[in-house]
Amino acid sequence: MLPDTCDHVMIDLPGWGESPGMLPFTVEQQGRAVAEVLRGLNYRSWYLFGHSMGAVLALDIAASHPEETHAVVALSPTALTAGAALKHPLRHPSMAPLLGMFGLMFILRILGRAAPWLLRRAERAGLLRLVLGPFFAAPSDLQRPVFADLALDARPASFIAAAHALKKYDAGTWHSITAPVVLARGSKDIFTPPGELRSLAALMPHSQSVVLNRTGHFAQIENPAETAGLMTALRAASKTLDAPD
Repeated sequence: MLPDTCDHVMIDLPGWGESPGMLPFTVEQQGRAVAEVLRGLNYRSWYLFGHSMGAVLALDIAASHPEETHAVVALSPTALTAGAALKHPLRHPSMAPLLGMFGLMFILRILGRAAPWLLRRAERAGLLRLVLGPFFAAPSDLQRPVFADLALDARPASFIAAAHALKKYDAGTWHSITAPVVLARGSKDIFTPPGELRSLAALMPHSQSVVLNRTGHFAQIENPAETAGLMTALRAASKTLDAPD
């Protein structure tokens, strides 16, 4: 079961945040990098909390390291539907925002060093609120620094590499996950459609699904209280799995 107190290790994945990265990469390589960091810090087991592509990595790690992984929260996983849409865009019109974001990142990558300047100007002009608005349930309620931070954190080359990695990834390995899993999405999440959680739950024997009301793709920004509450759901799932027959 999930302990009442535990360390929190937050990792900038290779190619994201302040971490240098090798491009291109695979989901498996990113997952191994996370496991190596945890082991390098002398952790021998872990509970995983991943958001979006990070949720895909968390599930990959759970499948690859079953003995070390006690439980997983996969928040807004961009997994099965996103991968299918990237392979066959015309078959998944509802995933147009994801494909549009891919196109935008492609343009920003071409712009190179001019991209950060352009993003800053777009944020100051209020354009980023319009562009990123669909990813939130109530974008008008968010303060301007939210969009400034998202602009600062944009990594076009890494986003494109992640999209290509997702297209090639075989989520069928998640059948082997034995740890309890909490699958969660926001009710207004356009990256993770409603049917995604049902499809994912069919892959994993010890999973439960949670929907966060009035929340988009970035639940940790828009609904931090309920996002933190997912750990309570994880604790309940762990207790259920640990209970004797």
